[in-house]
Amino acid sequence: MLKLMLFNLLLLLIITVLLIIVKKTVKSEKGKNVLLLVSAAVTIIFHYSTLIFHCLTGGEAIEYLKNNPNLILPIYPCNVVMWSCLLFGFLKKRDSSVSKLLTDYIFWFGIFSTLVGMFANVDFIKNPTLADYEITKSIVAHATLLFNVLLLPLFGLIKIDFLRNMKNMFLSVLGMYVIGLYCNLVFEVLVSAEKAYDVNSMFIIHSPFDGMDFLTYPIIAAVALVLYFLLFISCDAIKNKKGNRFCDRLFDSLKKKHNRK
Repeated sequence: MLKLMLFNLLLLLIITVLLIIVKKTVKSEKGKNVLLLVSAAVTIIFHYSTLIFHCLTGGEAIEYLKNNPNLILPIYPCNVVMWSCLLFGFLKKRDSSVSKLLTDYIFWFGIFSTLVGMFANVDFIKNPTLADYEITKSIVAHATLLFNVLLLPLFGLIKIDFLRNMKNMFLSVLGMYVIGLYCNLVFEVLVSAEKAYDVNSMFIIHSPFDGMDFLTYPIIAAVALVLYFLLFISCDAIKNKKGNRFCDRLFDSLKKKHNRK
């Protein structure tokens, strides 16, 4: 695990340097939009690089797809974040409801899922080596995705708004559940129930952790929403002065309703 830790620290250093360069050089809105789109495309290219290689060299592309179902459908949360980044890069209006939803989802969910994918990489844990391109590719792809995620606060696109943030995270959790149900259904209908069980999109069918059968997507999502609630309440308390915080406004509203009775 030390090897994984050191490799990720190197990647974080590279990301930090790149973000500093971006901060100093990219000033125009057009430049920011292009970078958001390009960085999303780079992650997707890394994600599909082995498949692209097989296709170009006449290798076992179909067999590779069978062994890597996340290349066919977004079965894992990071896959959804990756495609969301690409969609966000194409959006023209940054103040639309869809744009705000994607912004909150990509940053607040992506920041944690990418770090988990880097520092607790399942492929590396199963085979602790960086000599295997598939393992290195998986870690680097999460790092490029992290760079994409961190561009949002760098470009001033993240807003601390408790109600907006909680609403969008709740919609995000529901959205990922629907995606997971769809992916599992596709594999069950087109392949078999056993394949759907193995794919286990969004961990809906069974828990990813041995000995913790209860920890499926609904429980994971509920815990995540509680943690986001605490996070957003803390951010709101730090950002806003007393009286302007969500809790203060809520208590004032309840107090006024009580006084009217």
